[in-house]
Amino acid sequence: MRPGLTLKAIFRRGAWLAAVVGAAGASLVSAQPAPPPPPQGPPVEAPPKAAAPEEAPPVVVPTPAPIAVPPISEKEVAAVPPTPAEAKPAVPVRRARYDVAVIEALDKVTAESLRFEAAVGRPIRYKSLVFTVKACERSAPDEPIDDSIAYLTVDSQPRPAPGRPALAPRQTFKGWMYASSPGLHPLEHPVYDAWLITCRAAVPASAPAR
Repeated sequence: MRPGLTLKAIFRRGAWLAAVVGAAGASLVSAQPAPPPPPQGPPVEAPPKAAAPEEAPPVVVPTPAPIAVPPISEKEVAAVPPTPAEAKPAVPVRRARYDVAVIEALDKVTAESLRFEAAVGRPIRYKSLVFTVKACERSAPDEPIDDSIAYLTVDSQPRPAPGRPALAPRQTFKGWMYASSPGLHPLEHPVYDAWLITCRAAVPASAPAR
């Protein structure tokens, strides 16, 4: 530091130098020339519009002359088929009914079996069982299986002991039995078993010999 300069004078000189440098820089920036504008070519003309095609004149089509059709003979005309008559439903063939049912019974305890005949409407006893056949019939010819079917009831009624009243019967079975399928609707009893064998007509009684 030179003698005679105060600190305040030094600060004033520094500020003045900064101002001079800033002004010089600004003048340099403003003195640069602006970039030239891009070159412009000749103006582009729009393509001319295509002219609309001229419409062709309508074509006149002449009307064809009618064609003569030869007459149709009676032989060429097909006869109308007659309307078939409505088929009537076939009447089902009724089953043939018989008045005797052939039944086979089995004692499961003694393995004893017995085949007997039971007339329709007449009760018949086998040990403690009473069989009553209500109907017995054979399958019709138009049925697929040749079978015998019987409707019957089976009551359990033990024989009364001497000097004692008879016990009331207890129904054990009621319904249809099928000879071809004994297990379809079987008799359910702890001691006895029974099934249908066939249905047949009663044998007429022979006339007494003279």
